[in-house]
Amino acid sequence: MRNRKNKSIRNKRIMMGAFLVLALAAASAIALAQEYLPRKWDTRKVHLSFNHYYDWNEVGEALEKLEKAYPKFLTLRSIGTSYQGRELWYMTINNPDTGDEMDKCAMYIDANIHGNEIQGGEVGIYTIWYLMENYPYNDYVRELVDERVFYIFPSVNPDGRDLFIHTGGSSRSGQAPFDDDNDGLYDEDPPEDLDGDKEVGSMFIKVKPGEGGYRMSDKGDRLVRVKKNIEGKPDELGDYKYIGSEGIDNDGDGRYNEDTGGGYDPNRDWGSYWQPSYIQRGAAAYPFYWKEAKLTKDFFYAHPNIAGVQAFHNSGGMILRVPGPQLHGEVPMSDKAVYDEIGQKGEKIIEGYDYFVIWKDLYNVWGGFIDFTYDMLGVFSFSNELWASRADLDGDGEVTLEEEEFFSRYIDMGNTEVAMHEIDHPELGKVIIDRDTTKLSGRIPPSWLLEELCHRNMAFCLLHAYEMPLPVIKDVSAEKINPDLYKIKVTLYNERLMPTLSAAAVQHQVQRPDILSLKGNIEVLAAGQGQGTGLPSGIPRRYLMFFRGRGAGGSDVTLLDQKDPGNIKLFNGIPGRSEAEYQFLVKGKGEVTVELDCVKGGTHTQKIQLN
Repeated sequence: MRNRKNKSIRNKRIMMGAFLVLALAAASAIALAQEYLPRKWDTRKVHLSFNHYYDWNEVGEALEKLEKAYPKFLTLRSIGTSYQGRELWYMTINNPDTGDEMDKCAMYIDANIHGNEIQGGEVGIYTIWYLMENYPYNDYVRELVDERVFYIFPSVNPDGRDLFIHTGGSSRSGQAPFDDDNDGLYDEDPPEDLDGDKEVGSMFIKVKPGEGGYRMSDKGDRLVRVKKNIEGKPDELGDYKYIGSEGIDNDGDGRYNEDTGGGYDPNRDWGSYWQPSYIQRGAAAYPFYWKEAKLTKDFFYAHPNIAGVQAFHNSGGMILRVPGPQLHGEVPMSDKAVYDEIGQKGEKIIEGYDYFVIWKDLYNVWGGFIDFTYDMLGVFSFSNELWASRADLDGDGEVTLEEEEFFSRYIDMGNTEVAMHEIDHPELGKVIIDRDTTKLSGRIPPSWLLEELCHRNMAFCLLHAYEMPLPVIKDVSAEKINPDLYKIKVTLYNERLMPTLSAAAVQHQVQRPDILSLKGNIEVLAAGQGQGTGLPSGIPRRYLMFFRGRGAGGSDVTLLDQKDPGNIKLFNGIPGRSEAEYQFLVKGKGEVTVELDCVKGGTHTQKIQLN
């Protein structure tokens, strides 16, 4: 009996011990889950909604809230003010523990250069928020924040953004005064929101049958254009006449809203392949004419560490790359390879988007922003046209009117529909206002689809940022030739896709070369590059033999004929995903510091002792 009792007690103790172990394991698992789950609500430090479009005051409040929550990583600054006095905010993301921002490759993201193309602003805010909220939990995010710098501009046209959000109407332009109708007056006849619904609709008046170009739809809920000259059918008689966009005739010239705010195109104001307005509609008197463009240009020249550019527009679901004008010609093949890899991966990241060349697949653009950043700065640059309709319900690649109506009625619940209505116009009397849908439709996603758009486009930006140059000094070795003469071999390595100098930067001479130098109590007698090294990535090893034979006397080193062999200029930079080997003949002893200084990639050092 005693043995059975002892055995029973022993079993109970084992069970209790096992239970305690399981309880501790469960508690640890819960604690770990609470610590490492990035999407758990109670781990969020900043609560922002991404089913909402922010006006400029709200943008500023969101940015300030983020900076306050993450002061170590975030710095909110302004490059100046817009024409109407709004701050041109940008957020810098940098981890100071891993280095100074100017010593790292930077990713520049902006949006909303066209005032009515607003959703890119939300992508920018989302990117800041996501990187900060997920930094403690996500290895990929942490690697990006530690290695890179981000400069994020939610809008480079806040005047146009606020006009669009609060009023509507023609807000593609910036809002500096512009004489659209050549009458010597500026912006004297803009549209007005007469019915107070924050939309600018179209105005129609009732006329005699046959005197108008529109009629009531068969359903009686819309005005539709009359049909004429259709074989076998009589011409339709229109009894509604289109007057213009919603507003009054402010200048008394008999026309409505013909001289609204602005009237130019801010994305035709940049220095690469710029053309005057009689060739490129919307261009100003000369490149960088508008205040916002000049401030942005100055920012780029003050931040040569920028190695990637992303601009957000709408719409159409496109990932666009240069060139804008056909006259430019194709980009160099090594740069094209970089563009193609990122762009083609982008098609997988952003569902339904196509990777296109601007002039070839869209239209010619003269003086475009990303042509400036690529041609004049040598920076790999993309422009995404945000939002492609989700109403292709049968998946055949075409969106029919029936599919749009079904999507609007049964999926979007009619949230973007605006009923035709009548108002008392101060000059015209009874006027029909017909808009069909709100401004937050067509080119802009329904708010409930906005967060997905933000996340996928952010993910594309992060891929771009990840593939920016990441050069290092991989190895340094020394071979003693005689008591005070050494051969020092330096191997450089760029782990990522992009070279430290793009082919455009080299061709246009818009970026200083990388510099590889030796420092110490030595005299550098000669320097050379190892044959078959420093070549663009992707060349199969079996073909490297064709790049040999350049050295003198059968040497495997090509002499670099430069004035100062102790500070050699790497005119072509370090190719992506490649090694480059350099050898130095030096006289002397003691400690030698090898330094690699890259504009896009920072400064790196390694020491070696010559004994």
